[in-house]
Amino acid sequence: MIGGIEFGGTKCVLAVANNPLDIIEKKIIPTRDPQRTFSDIFLFFNEFKVDSLGIGIFGPIILNKESSDYGLLVSESKKGWKGINVFSEISNNITADIKIDTDVNVAASGEYTYGSGRNCRILVYVTVGTGIGAGVLFDGKPHIGNFHLEMGHIRVPNQDNFRGVCDIHGDCWEGLASGPSIEARWGIPAVELPNSHEAWKKEAELLANGLISIIATHSPDRIILGGGVMKQIQLFPMIRKRLGVLWKDYTPLGPLSKFLVKPGLGSDSGIIGSLIMAELIRDGKI
Repeated sequence: MIGGIEFGGTKCVLAVANNPLDIIEKKIIPTRDPQRTFSDIFLFFNEFKVDSLGIGIFGPIILNKESSDYGLLVSESKKGWKGINVFSEISNNITADIKIDTDVNVAASGEYTYGSGRNCRILVYVTVGTGIGAGVLFDGKPHIGNFHLEMGHIRVPNQDNFRGVCDIHGDCWEGLASGPSIEARWGIPAVELPNSHEAWKKEAELLANGLISIIATHSPDRIILGGGVMKQIQLFPMIRKRLGVLWKDYTPLGPLSKFLVKPGLGSDSGIIGSLIMAELIRDGKI
């Protein structure tokens, strides 16, 4: 039996499975302070005997398995979590056979293997929710340089000088276009805004500007847009239209309806990607 954990800014998804597409049991818990969150996680996994565990988590986090700090969260992207070593916490209570990656990398892996990213040599998965993050796969392998990518903190045009909500950088892409920034700008949670609200035109503009930077620097075959904000499906045609205007066919992207797409696995991209890592550990492939 394999296990998976997808840590998000608002919620965690826990699962045990025979294989990534054969999930035995899945549970969603709130992401609270570390002590209460880990307590809920251990309570769930105490009912099962897992051979290996894949974990996708918000960062910044140390992913070098040779480091004595493997699994250490190094910044306060989630209040109260800086300095928490996820590997130590989990390995001491569930199993030591663990692979950790960023939440967006594991979601990209899930989509590459079973979803909308199949047959893509260069695939980008972007999540827009509590924060903004992006994972890039080259031939199915996550791109990690000196540190993993933090595309949510790129700069985008801020024409109305909105202060932004990012605690670290203020008006970065995440600070201007994440779910909390929508609520801060309009005074209403994103889920309560009608489809016709002017907020969505603004959101499409901000997202398109960030995606242009990704296109210019990574030249992906496809971009998948997931996360809570992207459940507002009216955003997809708006973003595609704005991308076309901004990019001006500078390089061929193909039909934008096939280039910029929804996750084929829906909200399960991350947990399935986590289970893929666990399966690879169990089978001795990583």
